[in-house]
Amino acid sequence: MKDWTGQEGHECREVVRALLHTPVLRREGRHRRLVDQARRHEEQLRVWFDRQLGWPLVVERDLIRLLKIPEDPGRYPDPAVPSSRQCALYCLLLAVLADCDRQTVISELADRVTALTTAHRSLRRFDATSTRERRDLVAALRLLAVGGVLRSPREAGVTADSEQAYIAGRGNAIYDVDHRLAASAVICPVPPSQADGPDTLLRVTEGDRGGGARTDTELRQALMRRLVDDPVVYLEDLPPDQREYLSVHRKELTAELTLGLDTRVEVRTEGLAIVDSRFSDIEFPAASAVSVAALALADLLAGGVDPAQTDSFLVGHDRLVELAGLVAKQIRRVVPNIERKPVDGSVVLKYSVPVLMQFGLVDPHKDGVLVRPALARYRDPSGRGVRVTGEAALLFGQDLDVPPRQGKRQAPPTSTLEGHSDGIAD
Repeated sequence: MKDWTGQEGHECREVVRALLHTPVLRREGRHRRLVDQARRHEEQLRVWFDRQLGWPLVVERDLIRLLKIPEDPGRYPDPAVPSSRQCALYCLLLAVLADCDRQTVISELADRVTALTTAHRSLRRFDATSTRERRDLVAALRLLAVGGVLRSPREAGVTADSEQAYIAGRGNAIYDVDHRLAASAVICPVPPSQADGPDTLLRVTEGDRGGGARTDTELRQALMRRLVDDPVVYLEDLPPDQREYLSVHRKELTAELTLGLDTRVEVRTEGLAIVDSRFSDIEFPAASAVSVAALALADLLAGGVDPAQTDSFLVGHDRLVELAGLVAKQIRRVVPNIERKPVDGSVVLKYSVPVLMQFGLVDPHKDGVLVRPALARYRDPSGRGVRVTGEAALLFGQDLDVPPRQGKRQAPPTSTLEGHSDGIAD
């Protein structure tokens, strides 16, 4: 890492940031330059990913792939996450693609999946006559396209229209198949045949397998994986061994992230996070009715956050319903509908709470929601209530007027909610 200086260091950091954002880079379009850089600095990049994150890096002539396994998958739920059925079809499609030619169509894939699920009684049979099943199949195909396994030889708009026609039962779509990527699309450190169940497929270290305490290397990698993947890393969420390691090696870890990603790590009493809007892979819903509702609810929830507070606190169901009703009244003149539904308290709750959960601002609880300390950042400092017109609807754009704590840096004003990798611990 000490050798990452000058132009070489700049190119290495560009590749690291790109791969953490998009784990598959092809030598085409805007990624051509990054693939060339990765090949030039292959050894340095392999060493960095292996030492800091424990993720293997595959470098080929026209393809760079980071075999990325999250430390805590599902910790921050994504409202757009695929359903269990779509995930199952994703895996079934990968299985049948192995026997397909270099080009295929949806109807052929559907027939192969139907045959496979019919032959194995333990699998739920795919029913191509069901509109819902066809919709889920297309969703799985689109995930494969995002990962580069499938590519359309036509224009993207044409393919999307063809997929919609298939869902409606009157069309088809054609794809080119990348068999090399298909064979390695599922990244799994534990072979499925040796796993005790779905939850054990993602065990990364020997410590996870019951082999005793984690080594220092495993603890560092676990923390680094959290830091590059999670919007906010709260100390209270960490296992005791990771919390202890972080207390001793915090400066070392933040220095590695700062140098390796050319970014800033904000450290607070309650946790830490990368603060860098360009590094984010998920953005707060911009200029949408959902963003207005979520930010308005965040403002009211944050009203109960003491700026010096470092622990979560519970907001019960009744209070949550009351606040959602206030939000509905507040925004109805500007946002009459959310997802084509008239704005009321129940609609505000349904669509805004998952967004706040996604960014680590609240957590689900059987009695309501747990408000996390980071939510204080999204309180309207003017005291006039959330602004819901124009660009001001996206965020409040100012930090709390709170003096920095001893030994900590005060975060600067922010005009964007740093996304999935870039929440702010305040």
